[in-house]
Amino acid sequence: MNHRLYQDVEHVHGSVGDVLRLIRTGDTASRSTIARTTGLAPSTVGLRVDTLVELGLVHEVGAEGSRGGRRARRLELDGAAGFVAAADLGANHARIVLSDLAGRTITDTDDTGVSEPLPRADGPATAVAELWRRFVQLAEDAGLSMADFRGAAIGVPAPVAYPSGRIVTPAFEPSWHDAALGTLFEEHTDAPVLVENDANLIALAERSDALPPECSQLVAVKLGTRIGGGVIAGGRLHRGVGGAAGEVSHTSVDGVSAIGCTCGVPNCLESVASGGAITARLRAAGHDVGTTGDLLRLGAQGDAAVVEELRAAGELIGRVLAGIANFFNPREVVLAGAMSASPPLVAAIRSELYRMCLPLVADDLEVRASRAPRDAGIRGGVVLALDEVLAPARIDELARNAVMAEVG
Repeated sequence: MNHRLYQDVEHVHGSVGDVLRLIRTGDTASRSTIARTTGLAPSTVGLRVDTLVELGLVHEVGAEGSRGGRRARRLELDGAAGFVAAADLGANHARIVLSDLAGRTITDTDDTGVSEPLPRADGPATAVAELWRRFVQLAEDAGLSMADFRGAAIGVPAPVAYPSGRIVTPAFEPSWHDAALGTLFEEHTDAPVLVENDANLIALAERSDALPPECSQLVAVKLGTRIGGGVIAGGRLHRGVGGAAGEVSHTSVDGVSAIGCTCGVPNCLESVASGGAITARLRAAGHDVGTTGDLLRLGAQGDAAVVEELRAAGELIGRVLAGIANFFNPREVVLAGAMSASPPLVAAIRSELYRMCLPLVADDLEVRASRAPRDAGIRGGVVLALDEVLAPARIDELARNAVMAEVG
């Protein structure tokens, strides 16, 4: 199987797929503006757009504003041309969203109350079969045909090797090490199914809407029972050579591990300062703390021991992030995950991060909460799935196949 993503393939300027990219990103809105943007002849643009219309991916609506003369019709992506799925897998949940091709949510298991975790003990193949069954059931309940299923993205709380999509040393289920969920989905569908680290998906969801994509430079950190990180560089997800970019949680820090970690790094950030580590440390000291939810509640109530642990953990996290910021010089550091709702933790992270950053880095750095803490991961999954399904190189291939089918 070729695991290389179509969205990572260099596309041809002015091709059918490139024209769809321009329509998707909103840079252009009509045949005439596409011609001006690409430098293509209006007749060539017309052929590209006609192909997209014939493929069912684009339609023309209304009219674009004009200072005079004939008003150009506006081009839009046809969201009804298919749908994608995004799944956020965790130790205690498996949330699924179905979205149309324009990124509009069709159905969400959070709204239907059926986000129970997948069966993991019987192996990844069994879990994939159950996840596919849920995709099919959700589509059926929403009145969708699986013939219109275009692809999916699966977020997991573990490192994911790139480009193979293999899960590596997952703490949530060690027996899933080296599992390639995307390959297992080939038993059920020919559509692309991508597997990605959940913090990377949060980073995708947090890209700036106000700036051109290439200006988005950020580090996203998921703070929960564990800690994860994702990096956006030049508007694109930066995975590194093998997929490990952003794994800030496995940096060795001052302190003593309170929980085990599969990374093997002594006293890594996750084992010392994550929600799971704080909970374990307090429990060992005799406090009645069972979950990260308990930590948030007790921290909000001002429990002195809990607040002290949260502040100490925040300082360690902020110190690691300052090193990342000094190296990468991002525009934003985004804090997401359940523990990002803890004021003592977040205040300590911000304080230490700015204290340890170079002035030149700190002057342009915004440290902020996720725009949608509960939804960022699943939204990022939709973004990843759509970027793959509608990648220019994939659309160009689809157009060529359509022409060959007509000739044949």
